[in-house]
Amino acid sequence: MQSIVDGIRIAPHAQAGSMTTTGLRGTQSRTRIRICALMTSALVALTACTGGAGQSADLTVIKMLTPTLSSVLDPRQSSGPASGALLIALEPLLRYKGGELTPLLASAMEVPEPTSYVFTIRTGVTFWDGKPFTAEDAAFSIGLHVGDDSGSVNASLFSLVTAVEVTAKDRVTITLSEPDPQFAAGVAQIGMVSKAFYGEHGDKVGTADVLNLGTGPYKFKSFRPARELVYEPAAGYWGQGDAHFTSLTLSVVTDEAARLNALQSGEYDGMFGVPLPQVDSVAALKSLRLSSSPDLSVYKFNLNVATKPWDDIHLRRAFQLAVNREAIIKGALRGKAVLAPTIVPETTMAELAGEDATAAAFAALGDGIRFDLDTARAELAKSSVPGGLQTEVLVTGSDPTLALVVQTAAQDLSKIGIDLKVREVDDQTYYASVYFGRKTGGVSIDLFSGSTPDASNLPTYIISGGNALTGGGSGTNISDYVNTRVDALLGESRLLGVDDPARGAKLLEALETAQTDVPYVPIAFPEVYMAARQGLDVSTLDTFWWLTMWPETLAGA
Repeated sequence: MQSIVDGIRIAPHAQAGSMTTTGLRGTQSRTRIRICALMTSALVALTACTGGAGQSADLTVIKMLTPTLSSVLDPRQSSGPASGALLIALEPLLRYKGGELTPLLASAMEVPEPTSYVFTIRTGVTFWDGKPFTAEDAAFSIGLHVGDDSGSVNASLFSLVTAVEVTAKDRVTITLSEPDPQFAAGVAQIGMVSKAFYGEHGDKVGTADVLNLGTGPYKFKSFRPARELVYEPAAGYWGQGDAHFTSLTLSVVTDEAARLNALQSGEYDGMFGVPLPQVDSVAALKSLRLSSSPDLSVYKFNLNVATKPWDDIHLRRAFQLAVNREAIIKGALRGKAVLAPTIVPETTMAELAGEDATAAAFAALGDGIRFDLDTARAELAKSSVPGGLQTEVLVTGSDPTLALVVQTAAQDLSKIGIDLKVREVDDQTYYASVYFGRKTGGVSIDLFSGSTPDASNLPTYIISGGNALTGGGSGTNISDYVNTRVDALLGESRLLGVDDPARGAKLLEALETAQTDVPYVPIAFPEVYMAARQGLDVSTLDTFWWLTMWPETLAGA
């Protein structure tokens, strides 16, 4: 039996069929060390100056810009970086800290077998209303994301869960249908909530009128959906130490000029995830310091295979061949990204599959999506729309890079008869249309972020048929792509030891098979940039900042 009371690496590299304490906590594998080194040692401080018009020396009232905020303060409606706003208030069972998962609201996690996880609930934890956090609350919180009808954007993290049971006064046992190398990391992404609070307020929970109830050092004070969230210290916090800030605000400013002015004037103290087109402008602000690190995200076009005429493989191939990805990186992404031959960064895959096998596979994948207008025209001529077509692509102003990517791609696509029209919408409309409602013409653009550095993370979200909305999945498979061979390969990979190169080979074959069907067009892997004024520390915040207790990092604690 494996028992965890200290910490587990977020990249779960223990053997799936033989989970031992050493595999997770003791002697660290070279794979883990290299991944963590990649995420931390590559951080580069670009500028460091003081001053700034209108900037206060007060380090207790902090306002930060963030790329996105959820429209509802409910863990079911928030994933990735948007969850950074929730997890400091709705604390998880496990917390990501220093490259490891450490127990938080759980005092320990035991894995008696690869498909069984037992969480011991920490005693003495209370919600902000003074009521104790119990095993019933933990089971309820996990259960919100389990099942085809959960309505949770995080359902894919718990797709293998067959039972969530309170097996003792202080214990919750979760049973999986098969081993899942990312399960513990998924648990760290889910905030714990009050069963009684949800029972009392129902669908109103998470709205501006009924915020939510958590256990964290910061409690919700006010909320403007998808725009601004204000926190205040929670009195009588159960944990060690008090909140470092007397007031904390996260805001989304979608207009590029307004965003830069807000940072320059000192209205805001920094930003998580500075948009790539603004990195140079922000770096020039003497009041701010800027840091960068590799991002586990991919810019990609999604071609919905369940929507006409994009169900036509020849049309999808024509689109793919007419996208000049190098021009997009040079122009729209300002050179602050690297070419993506597929949806997983090569360094991430090489840690698992091996450098030689990965290099060969990635070379072949890259050749398959080369920029070739003549071949693109020939493919379009074979399609159901040989004369071309016009389609609208939604973008959100919170990431201005999306519009620039579409506009750059449109220049070459128009040469073969595919006319892309950009329409900017608010965050709520964008996510509802692209991820949840499929209210698009079949083409969409997004920056999809990984939730763990495991090589299987992005494929599980993006090409697994279980996450296709048309099949009742979470919707992270935006292309509604279902291929039985791909699903079989992903399933087989989960049964292998997480350090086994054979698992990497299965994942590579799944990527190669999916790319043949062209459900998406990978463009680039970007860098992630953080900015903050003097006195606040962003130097160690990486692409997984949102999983951490980031206010502590800002405060230098």
